Amino acid sequence: MSPHATSRTSEPPTDFVFGEVAFLSEYCDHWEHANADGVCITFIDYLASREGVRDEVTFAEMAVWTRALAARIAERIQPGDRVAIMAPQRTEYVAGFTAALRTNAVGVPLFAPDLPGQADRLAAVTADCLPAVVLTTSDKRQLVEDFLAAQNLADPPEVLEIDAFRTGHEELAASYHAPDDRSLDDIAYLQYTSGSTRTPAGVALSHRNLTINCFQLRDASGLNFGGATLVSWLPLFHDMGLLIGCAVPVLGGVHGIMLDPVAFILKPLRWLQAMNGERNVVTAAPNFAFDYVAKRVKPEQRAELDLSGVTSWVNGAEPILPATLERFNAAFAECGVPSNALRPSYGLAEATVFVATTPLGEDPTILLVDSTELQRGVVSTEVPEGVTPIQLVSCGKPVGQDVAITDPETREQLEEGLVGEVWVNGENVGQGYWGKDDETRALFHARLENPGQLPATGWLRTEDLGTIIDGRLYITGRIKDLIIIDGRNIYPHDIEFTVEEAHEGIAQRRLASFSAPTEHGEALVVVAERYRHSADAGSRLEEIASAAREAVSLDHSVALHDFVLVEPDTISRTSSGKIARKATRTAYLAGTLSRTPTS
Repeated sequence: MSPHATSRTSEPPTDFVFGEVAFLSEYCDHWEHANADGVCITFIDYLASREGVRDEVTFAEMAVWTRALAARIAERIQPGDRVAIMAPQRTEYVAGFTAALRTNAVGVPLFAPDLPGQADRLAAVTADCLPAVVLTTSDKRQLVEDFLAAQNLADPPEVLEIDAFRTGHEELAASYHAPDDRSLDDIAYLQYTSGSTRTPAGVALSHRNLTINCFQLRDASGLNFGGATLVSWLPLFHDMGLLIGCAVPVLGGVHGIMLDPVAFILKPLRWLQAMNGERNVVTAAPNFAFDYVAKRVKPEQRAELDLSGVTSWVNGAEPILPATLERFNAAFAECGVPSNALRPSYGLAEATVFVATTPLGEDPTILLVDSTELQRGVVSTEVPEGVTPIQLVSCGKPVGQDVAITDPETREQLEEGLVGEVWVNGENVGQGYWGKDDETRALFHARLENPGQLPATGWLRTEDLGTIIDGRLYITGRIKDLIIIDGRNIYPHDIEFTVEEAHEGIAQRRLASFSAPTEHGEALVVVAERYRHSADAGSRLEEIASAAREAVSLDHSVALHDFVLVEPDTISRTSSGKIARKATRTAYLAGTLSRTPTS
């Protein structure tokens, strides 16, 4: 599975038909002529200035820049070689990824070696994909070269500076020739998963996968190619960040406004300011970000925001909490944000990224379900008196693809309202995991037994648990995270939400729940970080643990065997910021957790 490339000059592609599935590079060249002076990418640099310095690249500049860089890359690779992008989140990253996809190489969107806490991950991924060329920026080159030297690779890659090709290379750009024999089904890039339940794996995604998923996002969001704005602070090396921050602007001819994730974390108002007064805006973020801005943006700051032009706030990548939707609505309704602009969604790297979302113009659907029945794998909205209900937020409906809820043992579709494994089928589903044939066979190209009106083959097993009711998808958890105690299915995020609300000394969104072996069988354990402003939490440990146990027993009718309070920022997380429950469980069993002192 290797991509191939074709001859393109600055003339518009002659065999290209707008609106049909084509290469990212062909759409890039189309917009060079259809909207030459329009802005393709704006990066707001808050490192250069607290007010933000804007770096803008037009569609014409992006096309010439990426052709020049692609011509240089092509001189240094063989078909199927990997080209890794180890650059900071700036306009150079977008150019580097686009240039890599112009060649017959396989792009690998990564990050610069100075990203905090990710050195081991970068080393593992580099060893897995073995790039022939690494693209970076002039200010990060030494860091990249030092990192590569430390890897002791048998065939060290050549390092190219993306920014060196931005201007002054028109002749080189004109010399660019893309191979004639490339196919839309060749691998375009490897999207490495965040690794919340397994070692990061490179999902092999084709040119067709990428373009189809961009179209699916367009259709779901009412996005007008050539006349809209996308705003993102999501990391470009993650699936949704790459699609919204890079691929859709280049392919769709829309204006992409980009921030660095750190700029958002330090001052979340910046995300909203980037959308202030803009029209036809689509943005996306994980659930925590909506909570974060609701809490951190002050009333006087909200009073200066006009967010009425944001048509879609895509919420995905982690469990979606009804309380978050309510807080965000309450905080920003005065800024022109209607409740039906919030779009709970579902996706995963193995399906490029986007799978389902709340239909345009509809409010999010929230069900109150019987928690006892849910533990048995049944979603029932008939909640008996005395039973604590659980709220499930719908991720909406699939767009341009099929979703089935299946029994993972029989591989048959389950009845509506029963919890099973979520399977996805569509042209956005990737080809498999790079160099991992066994895992590819296990999860990709699955066969659905007795499919009825659905396809029988070509299914992706997501390892997510969920159900479909009235055509709407509800995600209940991950198969590998599921806690089974006394034959009951316990969902870790439900336990974690209960515990974080139990006491002020517990940090929010910084907990991991799992089962651990005891002499009486598997038992429930919760590891929680201390709220960083609760300095006396150690002396109140019994009080905090008691509150956690009482809340879990009351809400879930299960005993909390052990509660461990640890210091801030010590629970393992993935590169996308998700809690790594498996790694936390390993540390718990090994006794290596950084427990909060009791004195």
